Amino acid sequence: MKKLLLSVSALFFVAYASSQVICKGISPAAIAGNYTFTWSDPAGGWGTPDFLIPNTWVEDTLMLVEDGTPGTNPQGNPISQEGCFPLTNDLTGKIAVVFRNTCEFGDKAINAQNAGAVGVIVVNRNPGEWINMGPGAQGANVTIPVVMLDFTDGMNIIQEMANGPVVMFLGNKIGLNPNDAGMTASTTLIPKQGAVVSFLAQNGSEFNFDLGTRIYNFGNQAQANVSLNATVTDPSGNVVYNNTVNGLNINAADSVDVDPTQANALPQFSLASYPMGRYTLTYTIDLDNGTPDDDPSDNSASYDFVVQDSLYTFANVDVATGNAVPNAHYRPSTNNATYSICTVLKDANASRIAATGLHFSATTLAASGVTLDGEEIALTLYKWEDNFVDLNDANFGFTILNQVAGGFYYYPSDLQGDLVYGAFDQAVVLEDNVRYLACAQTVNLDVYLGFESSRDHTWNYNYYAQPMSPIESDGAYFAAGFGADVPNALVLRVIDANSIGLDEASTVNGMAYPNPTANNIDLTIDGEGAANVVVTDIAGKIVSTRAINLVNGTSNYSLEGLTNGMYIFNVTLENGKTAQFNVVKK
Repeated sequence: MKKLLLSVSALFFVAYASSQVICKGISPAAIAGNYTFTWSDPAGGWGTPDFLIPNTWVEDTLMLVEDGTPGTNPQGNPISQEGCFPLTNDLTGKIAVVFRNTCEFGDKAINAQNAGAVGVIVVNRNPGEWINMGPGAQGANVTIPVVMLDFTDGMNIIQEMANGPVVMFLGNKIGLNPNDAGMTASTTLIPKQGAVVSFLAQNGSEFNFDLGTRIYNFGNQAQANVSLNATVTDPSGNVVYNNTVNGLNINAADSVDVDPTQANALPQFSLASYPMGRYTLTYTIDLDNGTPDDDPSDNSASYDFVVQDSLYTFANVDVATGNAVPNAHYRPSTNNATYSICTVLKDANASRIAATGLHFSATTLAASGVTLDGEEIALTLYKWEDNFVDLNDANFGFTILNQVAGGFYYYPSDLQGDLVYGAFDQAVVLEDNVRYLACAQTVNLDVYLGFESSRDHTWNYNYYAQPMSPIESDGAYFAAGFGADVPNALVLRVIDANSIGLDEASTVNGMAYPNPTANNIDLTIDGEGAANVVVTDIAGKIVSTRAINLVNGTSNYSLEGLTNGMYIFNVTLENGKTAQFNVVKK
């Protein structure tokens, strides 16, 4: 039994220690705050300090490396600041800043260490591209910490270095200060979606969410009577929720959970009605009797959600654009064929809305030479008919996906990183209490799809145990995507189901499979018997007219005689109902 208890204790220690491994800007104010980063883990072959050990850290002034190599790299930065050769500048007592590009991470780090650096910050070469830093041949000889920042964050810090000294903290702050409570994004309950559809949120019984967080005592002193307050403001700035849990006692290097499963709990958030606009949830931690916190940067956190009538997404919704803003683009490292990002919707009142299409973004690596001009993205809406309650259900799976809508988006130009919109062939009225999976798919191995790394759904994912932002790679689906801390930036666009007019009500669902295809396709239509098919090209010219017979809603159709390209299929049934969808011949 002791062995089991020791194992559990070790797991708790690792989880607790890693909760406050941070890369933090100290000064000036323009760069202050925590940054997303990866670090050189000794378990991966580095000789660097283990940030999972409390009170393992460095804090110092930043300095760019210089090795004298002429020229600039593909990102437009000096090759001399990649640090691939012995450095010509003295970094004694400084944290080295170095660009990622051509040489091994271990080479960069050992050169900085030999020049006197106490730590290394590697600036990644592409925004939103995350990889593990391999030690290479020299990594085992590196004894200073090495972290990697996103390209955008790194460039912002470098720009600030031109104005004067910049100081940063790298490492684990547990036990560093006497009085230091805080929370982390991965252990906090947040609003379920970034964009909430008003048709599905008429009152508190239709839309609500639970609140809570894990409060850590990172300091070396026990804390008594810690409090957690949660407020929600409505679009007018009025406080519509304000509740506090008091009297929390937390020993040094310990934590306490505040959530509905615990004795300490905040009431559920719900309102009688939801005026459209932006709502903000804010958590605030206070120590007893106004005791100052030695590091107040993690004592509060805010999360927005927007109630509106046309967008459904788990990503943040930008104030300026009113839509998701992808700030990272990923793809599976082992992918060989198809790659999709997906979003899940299931609602008791889904029949109030119709799905019309998807917003998404994509990028390619500059080094690949591939552009997005003309790139095809397949759009699909499935009924996800596996019968499961939650992620813990033995029946959970992605085995019964029945397509109910589809379409294609073709990039008109090289819109790198832009959020674009692709429509389904026709609007589809959703059904109540049916789970839907909406996906955007690429078959180009050089295309990366958009994610939103500023909204961490880790505790929501574990607490509600429902899929949110799955990905598909080579036909296999992964419910958590690349991790619940990086939901994709896929947005499902919807309309009021009642806005679909009589003409649209006379339409039926139709699709073709396989699509794209080289020869024959199977047409699947919600109808039976004789039908007429008129095929037009994208310019509207009729290229084929043919009668078909639907048996069990299906008829085989030959594309012989058609050149490669996209065509619009217009199907008219004997009862006058119609279906329209796109087919691509390749």
